[in-house]
Amino acid sequence: MRLADKVAIVTGGGTGIGAAIATTFAREGAQVTITGRRKETLGEIADEIAATGGRALAVPGSVTDEADVQRAVQATVATFGRIDVLVNNAGSLLHAGPLHETADEIWDGVLDVFLKSVFRFSRAVIPHMRRQGGGSIVNIGSVLGLKASLAFPVHPYAVAKAGVAMLTKTIAVHYAKDGIRCNCIAPALTETPLTESRLKDPSVRKAMEAHYPLGRLGRPDDIARAALYLAADDASWTTGTILTVDGGMMAQ
Repeated sequence: MRLADKVAIVTGGGTGIGAAIATTFAREGAQVTITGRRKETLGEIADEIAATGGRALAVPGSVTDEADVQRAVQATVATFGRIDVLVNNAGSLLHAGPLHETADEIWDGVLDVFLKSVFRFSRAVIPHMRRQGGGSIVNIGSVLGLKASLAFPVHPYAVAKAGVAMLTKTIAVHYAKDGIRCNCIAPALTETPLTESRLKDPSVRKAMEAHYPLGRLGRPDDIARAALYLAADDASWTTGTILTVDGGMMAQ
């Protein structure tokens, strides 16, 4: 097992990519704390992990609330004794529209969820990782934070994900001396509850799939397998990287 004796926190762990990462980590031997706003979905994933012999702790809360962040970190340490891996995955509904019609509250809200949450959780776990001699932070970014897209006018989201990419690099450089690695996965369009409504129309799906050299959209397990590599000791000499998991999109 690639994560035997490791303890991981996965934000947004109740659905989609986060749930896939949490169950994959547990299958590979990790004890996992999953956070999210919906208690019921967290409980379902925790039960699924327990049913296969794993250990999971569900801690409801919002990544935009510092008290909730601290509660998740403290509960993890109290229950499992340490924190080896943090996956900053949490997200919410995207705002799409012209920049000149974007209100301050929309801009601030998107950056709070998608960028400031990465700062909050990283800030909270780094002292624990330093004391224990290292750890791995895996941030979920996006190809939209690396390349502008005419098809997706998601200005605040793109800026937030670009910020996640750079925050990944600054954490990697400044905390390498402490044995802490920090990497970022940049997926392209992945089939999750956040994208479900957009993909219901078969013609829309077909048009989107045509943009990818590999001929299909991403699946949560595609991202989970990449997160497993970056979290595990397999990636012990990998830090500060942006790993695109995108069906070949960025190669074009």
